[in-house]
Amino acid sequence: MEQLPNILIADDYHQMRLAVQHVLNGMELRNLHAASQGLEAKRILESVPISLIIADWNMPGMSGFDLLCWCRNHPTYRDIPFMLLTAESDRACLSRAIEAGVSDYLVKPFTAATLKARVSKLLGRSSDPVRKTLPRPSLPVMAEVAVLGMAAPSEERLAKATVLIVDDVATNIEVIAGILKHEYAIKVAINGRKALEIANGESPPDIILLDVMMPELDGYEVCRQLKANPATADIPVIFLTARDQVDDVVDGLDLGAVDYVVKPAQPAILKARLRTHLRLSQAQLDLRRQNEVMGENARLREDIERITHHDLKNPLSAIMHTSELMLLEGEWPDEQRERLALLEGASRQALDLVTLSLTLYKIEQGQFQPELRKLDLTRLLDAVVRETQAQFAWKTVTVRLEAEPAAQVRGDQALSRSVFANLLKNALEAAPTDSTVRVLVVREHDRYRVEIHNHGAVPEQIRPRFFEKYVTHGKADGTGLGSYSAKLLTEAQGGAIALSCDDGQDTTCLTVSLQASS
Repeated sequence: MEQLPNILIADDYHQMRLAVQHVLNGMELRNLHAASQGLEAKRILESVPISLIIADWNMPGMSGFDLLCWCRNHPTYRDIPFMLLTAESDRACLSRAIEAGVSDYLVKPFTAATLKARVSKLLGRSSDPVRKTLPRPSLPVMAEVAVLGMAAPSEERLAKATVLIVDDVATNIEVIAGILKHEYAIKVAINGRKALEIANGESPPDIILLDVMMPELDGYEVCRQLKANPATADIPVIFLTARDQVDDVVDGLDLGAVDYVVKPAQPAILKARLRTHLRLSQAQLDLRRQNEVMGENARLREDIERITHHDLKNPLSAIMHTSELMLLEGEWPDEQRERLALLEGASRQALDLVTLSLTLYKIEQGQFQPELRKLDLTRLLDAVVRETQAQFAWKTVTVRLEAEPAAQVRGDQALSRSVFANLLKNALEAAPTDSTVRVLVVREHDRYRVEIHNHGAVPEQIRPRFFEKYVTHGKADGTGLGSYSAKLLTEAQGGAIALSCDDGQDTTCLTVSLQASS
């Protein structure tokens, strides 16, 4: 009889582990080993002969990507087929996974049929180098760059650049054009007014070589007008002139010119300076385009989030209530009951996340009005401590709650749970192995103060900005939203939050203060 393979499933999200297990059970694969973090997965690998690893990319402590790298560099485990599960679908993450040696890469959400097909394929071979199973992205260079919101490669754009030569002496134009005509498109102007006309036309030049000494409008005045006009201000100007006194050079640079070349120009020097300033100009243009795309994407994301927050609540509520009713009203076999419980729990958690996200958006917009009620702070903290310890069961860190039996505050149950879950999660991530995280509840006049103490001081450089949006340090998968959301949610309840560090003791203390309930 053929022995069933041992499959390792590593994911910090309990419902996802259960969902994957259900799919594999349906394939008659029963030897399943679950881990909530990479270090726990390592311990299983060292004790059980594993035939396939399925791991989530983002997990606390040792991530799935870190586990992949460790396996591929270990002589015993480097040939085990490895599937990464992730919510990240961008090309950079895929490229990193391919370089690390992933066997397959599945983006959430995925269907059971897709997972079955991928698992069957991986189990059909003992090993398969990634470069055979996952070809490198095959988009042409131009298409790939367009996806990123950027322009064509730099050298190709340089070859298509247009140079405007401005000089009132025709022979000077002929000499300069002769030097450059094989590398650039050339436009010419014999006076300042014509130069301004070309620069403001439908096809402006990429760079201007400008003589200083010209009748009517001299080069300085032309440069001044170019820089005063937003449509032409970004075109780089190089003065090309026989005037080589220091004051002349300084005057030209003060007007906004990028360089000053003295006649007669050496061809090699002129070409080198042109290339340099064209590259700089193109780089600045790329940065502006990227910033515009990022700004537009941010606005679009906010609009989509605002709309979908409302639209998602109804179907998620329907899923949750339907699964609840089915559990209450039906006589289900154990396996189906377990699946319904999984569905109900996952939909409830998703609904809570959508609600919390919408709450944060309303707070940011100044549109949130909290409904504060009497809240058993001790019971809430006890539940958060137990849940967080279970999430970090792989890490030997003790959490000790010190609170009076029934500390009552005025607050919001969901908001407060999110605040303390985020802060305690951060504390356990930062705390070293075999240390203790202390959660103290102290009565202070008409308020309760919750202090979360852990070893491992917050890096000094981020302390002044610790509660700002997107501030993170040292976590590859950190979003910088945990402490930011904790601050917003605390202040929305009329509370206060603060950070303090003791570098001598290498400790961090986060303090949350809430109004006591009379």
